[in-house]
Amino acid sequence: MEKIIDIEFIKNYFDSLPFKVAIMDRDQIIVAANKKFQESYGTWVNLRCHELCKNSKIPCLRCRVQNVFQTGETEVLQDSSLDTNGKMIFDVVVFSPIFDAQGKVKYVQEMAIPQKDVYHWENDFNVLFENSPNFITIIDKNYNILRANRRMTNTFGVLRGKKCYEIFKKKKQVCTNCPTSFTFEDGSVHSASQVGITPNGEKSYYIMTSAPVSFDEKGQVTKVMEIGVDITEINKLQEQLNFTHDFYGNLIENSSEGVIAIDKKGKLQIFNPKSEEILGWTTKRKPGIAQARKMLPPQFFEDFSGSEGSIEYYKTYIKNLNDDDIPVHLKIYDIISKNDIMGRVAIINDLRPFLEVEENKQRAKENAFREKFAIIGKDTQTILKSIRDFMGELNISFSNNADFQLQKQWNSFYDKTSEYLQTMNLFIKYAQGYSPRIELVDLNEFVENEFIKYKNTFAYSDLKLELNLSPEEPVINADIKTLQESVFVIMLHYLTYIQEHCAKITFRTFFNNKSIFFEIEVKCNESDIPEFSEGLSLSIISMISEVNGMEIKTLKIADEGLIKISLIFK
Repeated sequence: MEKIIDIEFIKNYFDSLPFKVAIMDRDQIIVAANKKFQESYGTWVNLRCHELCKNSKIPCLRCRVQNVFQTGETEVLQDSSLDTNGKMIFDVVVFSPIFDAQGKVKYVQEMAIPQKDVYHWENDFNVLFENSPNFITIIDKNYNILRANRRMTNTFGVLRGKKCYEIFKKKKQVCTNCPTSFTFEDGSVHSASQVGITPNGEKSYYIMTSAPVSFDEKGQVTKVMEIGVDITEINKLQEQLNFTHDFYGNLIENSSEGVIAIDKKGKLQIFNPKSEEILGWTTKRKPGIAQARKMLPPQFFEDFSGSEGSIEYYKTYIKNLNDDDIPVHLKIYDIISKNDIMGRVAIINDLRPFLEVEENKQRAKENAFREKFAIIGKDTQTILKSIRDFMGELNISFSNNADFQLQKQWNSFYDKTSEYLQTMNLFIKYAQGYSPRIELVDLNEFVENEFIKYKNTFAYSDLKLELNLSPEEPVINADIKTLQESVFVIMLHYLTYIQEHCAKITFRTFFNNKSIFFEIEVKCNESDIPEFSEGLSLSIISMISEVNGMEIKTLKIADEGLIKISLIFK
């Protein structure tokens, strides 16, 4: 009963196999066979294998069934047999043991694979071997190349019969750390990176993997397949990346500007030597993020916005290790790669050397004070002459029309004297030296406020004031107090003339050739417009221009009765 159960189990299992399979006992009687076997040889019940497959009464000389029963090891051979039609069949036959619960060989399985199928697999292997993009060779125990694929021969030339280390490395002995030598020793797969030399003398980089492909009767490896993956181009890219990394690393390390960078998680990644110098950092380790927050502005540590942009402070202050304020030019921007924020960088320019130069310049200005003050001489004479003239007119008025004319002349005298005094006071202020407070100024907002102020001043006159602001919203670095005084000096210079002869004043802002313009255009009813090319007013505006780093230009268009005074910011 037990035998019937075993046969049924084996039959159901092997019926699905695509090869001819039979199970035999020690007497070589077939106890089970699959459909493929029965289709080739017919009914098999109670027949011995040689009776069915060879039409012979005696066992085959090459049969391995009894050997497998004795050794318990699988054996393979090429053999032939006769099918039911008497046609010769050529197979590769695999004899393998089937053990019982006690570990003894109970049956032997005979699996016959048509040789044409085996040859088909071999052909597929050859196609794969020859056309693989990798380097492939078969090596014997003496490191002779028995076979090499097309990629190998195209790269290194004819190889058969030559030593692998002579061809690949141009050496006379086996390479150290050779994966093939390790495979010959232990029969395992090994890999190692290698550098070969092509016939042209160029270096070829590859990853070599060795695997056993043939063993002798003692189980020792006799042949090894070497498979090399060419990484020459990858290695070149790596070298380029290393060069780029070293290049920019050295650039950052030797930069004359402080460079501080954090990654997306807020960890400090770059803190170059110039940053250490500016912030007074003396230890070898980079400061922690908590220490960095004390020294840098909070904007540097704000959440990443997800959009590209930058913040620039032309002059701001950061704290050094001693909590001192350090004046710097600071620029903060995000590092973005393919719309993904990688980190944030602060570029720091120490302004202390520049401020020292400015201080030296300021001292030079003070030394030149006396020279500039000589300009007052000419205007002082004019003032004295005006006083004498007014006094003379006042004397005539007293004799002709004491009440009305006296009041009129006195008012005119008072106004003119006041204008001169204000102008002289401003000149003395800037000639003596002035320390500006530079900040970001919204020029449109500033001009609009000035426009409203002077519009109220001329509210009861026939003078028209117009405002024309740039839509580009210009922002400048300037001292707002000095800008207000520059407008005051210009308006004061033309005040009397404006009240008597001018029809319209336009305040205008615009961009031109990357410069920002604030233009005051005065349109008059008469062509004889006073010049703005000498005297105290121009001297004051020139000194204000130096303070704010701006340029002043005047343009007189006599035919149109126009004069334009432009304050230009770079």
